[in-house]
Amino acid sequence: MNRALLVTALAAGSALVGAGYFLRSRPSARALPSSIIPLITPVIDIGVAEDVLEVMGQLPGDEVTLVLHTAGGCATSCVMIANALREFERSTAIVPYMALSGGTLIALNARKLQMGRDASLSAVDPIVRGQRARHVPEAPSPSKAHAREYELAIGRYLHDTLVERMPDASEVELGRAFDVFMGEDSPHEWPIRRPEVAALGLEVAPAARSWAEMVDTYRRRWW
Repeated sequence: MNRALLVTALAAGSALVGAGYFLRSRPSARALPSSIIPLITPVIDIGVAEDVLEVMGQLPGDEVTLVLHTAGGCATSCVMIANALREFERSTAIVPYMALSGGTLIALNARKLQMGRDASLSAVDPIVRGQRARHVPEAPSPSKAHAREYELAIGRYLHDTLVERMPDASEVELGRAFDVFMGEDSPHEWPIRRPEVAALGLEVAPAARSWAEMVDTYRRRWW
């Protein structure tokens, strides 16, 4: 990837691209306001996190909108972005189609959430060496201990996130949401759609179709 092109695009507030999505030319549409950051990438890795944090750190105000389209990525990278999002008084996560795994963790840490008609979130429990942390076999290798550390850390982070997002929820309601987003009774990638999110007690609004069209524009530049 031409990093100079990426940095130029970021500085202009026009796009954030990650692994697999290459912005070959500036969009013909009017550039987005600097407070809107499209996070459109198959995988959120450390490089993507660095660029997101750079842009968020340079925003002049206390408002940010993340437009998410991702299958997730490195747990550390996603948590760092979620931490930065927590620092904004006015933050919105918009999910036109999908923000899975770590993308869900980021979306849940915005103060406002919008999802498209067919959009999905998913469980956020960590994947370690290609397996869900809870499924990593026991000894003789140290992998189980490593997986357990990740599972406990993500669980604590998710709990804190839900407490912040659902201040009036009972322990039972928090527990139900926690189980869903830790994927207790479903595969890791199983889609959690907007009505299900609302039924858990999380505030979620419909996303305008124009956000999906914006994502489509960026995706087509790669294909």
